[in-house]
Amino acid sequence: MVKTKGYPLEEHFVTTSDGYVLGTYRIPHGREGASPGPTPRRPVLLQHGLLDSSATWVLNDPDQSLALILADAGWDVWLGNSRGNAYSRNHTGLGPDTAAFWDFSFDDMAAADLPALTAHVQGVTGCATLAYVGHSQGTTVALAALSTQGALRAALRPVVLLAPAVSLRHIQSIPMLTLARLQADQFFAMLGVFEFMPSREATAALFEELCQATPTACVSVLTAVCGFSDRNVNASRLSHYVTYAPSGTSTRNVAHWAQAVRAAQAAPRGTLALTMYDWGGSCVSPLGRPQTCNRRVYGREQPPTYDLARLEGVPLAVVWGGEDKLADPLDVRRLLYVLPQASLKLAVGVPTFEHLDFVWGNMGDTAKDRVYPLVLRMLLEWAE
Repeated sequence: MVKTKGYPLEEHFVTTSDGYVLGTYRIPHGREGASPGPTPRRPVLLQHGLLDSSATWVLNDPDQSLALILADAGWDVWLGNSRGNAYSRNHTGLGPDTAAFWDFSFDDMAAADLPALTAHVQGVTGCATLAYVGHSQGTTVALAALSTQGALRAALRPVVLLAPAVSLRHIQSIPMLTLARLQADQFFAMLGVFEFMPSREATAALFEELCQATPTACVSVLTAVCGFSDRNVNASRLSHYVTYAPSGTSTRNVAHWAQAVRAAQAAPRGTLALTMYDWGGSCVSPLGRPQTCNRRVYGREQPPTYDLARLEGVPLAVVWGGEDKLADPLDVRRLLYVLPQASLKLAVGVPTFEHLDFVWGNMGDTAKDRVYPLVLRMLLEWAE
């Protein structure tokens, strides 16, 4: 898909500290005749959202896909894939047919995936720092990692957060609200299900057929999940998009998101707390057997909270959508209040944007016109 558009593409495999092998792609430069950009070319890492993949950054035409726009502007573009998605289903000692392979949440992506990706880019390029652009879960992983790892705070500069999904008090996604109310963590464990949307081929075929046969039904599904409008995304291209998304994750990761919804809605109004996975307070199962619990994992009754105040000194940009059903504007404003104000270099809301418009938006108020110039500006001003 990238090469057919006239761009070079390299495939890299990045092994994390806990053995996951992450499929990672590099677009080292743009098309022939594109802008030479900064010299030497500075690296930028793009990280996708929940149930998505690196493909999301290159699905549109070259002048409407962020990864290709950045490559043509002279950047060394790296596309990450989170553990467990279609491009990261390998491990040094576990197979994707085992429960142990799927025993992860976005905590592990923050603790192991992002540090490994960052170190790999540094090693290949020889650059001490790289820019970072995350969408949705890609913003959550970055904030969690930056709050706990000083080395990443020195390495990722700047950090651009598109549609940040952190505080979920006002989330309107029907499936996510349903999973939260069903106590998804307990529900999946009871069923013995570990992989969420397991077959990309089967899921893609189903969605592709749905979108081709009944586009209105396809739009309805996307609207229920994360909000969707054909005002900014060409609905006739949905069958193309759903060939690559959803891209799979673990049920424990989905359960962690469900926990985040419950925690946000139970918290005092006006507060924001991004917490680690809640293993529960009981260390003994109903059958009297030892089981994982917060005390065993964290040494305390409640899961720790990621301290976002520790991002002091990291140049940050936040861009959100006024119509976003997942990253609601009210929740984003709470995030802006919590982040260190001296670090916040750019904060812009796009009134007409929904969650997927940041990566797929290609008509009306396009991402190319409303968002990507902001990303380029932030990178040019703050990349080191």
